[in-house]
Amino acid sequence: MSIEKILYFVQSWNYEQMHSSGAKVQLLRQAIGEYQSSLGLQRLEWTEQNVVGKFIATKEYDLKNQQLFDLFDNHGVLSKVVRIKLNKLNESEKVLLQEFCIASNPYLRFSPIRANSGQREEELFAYRKNITNNNIYWCLGQWKHYKRIHSSFVEHWESIRNLACKEMLRTNQHKVTLPVGKLSIVISDPNIDADAAYKMGGRKLLQRSGKINMEQVRLYAARGYFSLSQVYKHLQVENIQTKYLLLTLKSERNMMEGRIQQNNRYSWINIQSEAEWKQ
Repeated sequence: MSIEKILYFVQSWNYEQMHSSGAKVQLLRQAIGEYQSSLGLQRLEWTEQNVVGKFIATKEYDLKNQQLFDLFDNHGVLSKVVRIKLNKLNESEKVLLQEFCIASNPYLRFSPIRANSGQREEELFAYRKNITNNNIYWCLGQWKHYKRIHSSFVEHWESIRNLACKEMLRTNQHKVTLPVGKLSIVISDPNIDADAAYKMGGRKLLQRSGKINMEQVRLYAARGYFSLSQVYKHLQVENIQTKYLLLTLKSERNMMEGRIQQNNRYSWINIQSEAEWKQ
């Protein structure tokens, strides 16, 4: 039943419209970002359109820094803040840690038959010209319009894709061929129990095969095992990328409220941990 819904979604051109509207959203975001960049403004709010554009600098850190691993290991939390990558383990380690693998959630991949890719390119080429020939307010209106359309299609697609995935797993089908393409169940690499890996190979194994999870680092800093200032002292910036965000004012407020709630959560954890440390 769910597989039939996948077939209908594609055959009724909903799948094509989902990708076409998504491509237009990206083209419009790029054009609006270039306009804002020409004004030299980091943040620009179009109040009447309820839209805000902002440039954000994102820092990429060297998370293989030995001093970081020393810090976490000395405080007894290295296995708590590191995520093990299966492809970094050698064959003997994979065998020994096999019983400590935690299965990841499978997902459904759809590989469509690209019969009309040329038509889509022609449509987008014409739309690029349309963007060039119109002003910023037209672009903002179009961005909001196609953003709504794209989000609606994506929500529907994800819903039926998840249902189809469950149906295929239930009926033990890992591949299904349809007139419009192929469905395949994909199972990502499992998560490895870092505590077990640490007991087996110590810090060297975790440093070679693991990746530091900064969310876990913030959590254990809030619990009082170390301070974030100690962490950032050893963090070395590898790259700085500038990202352009275009969103509604409501979405921006929700993002800010989410950060505040997260900071409040860490503050509460810190207060509770301090009380426990004193006992």
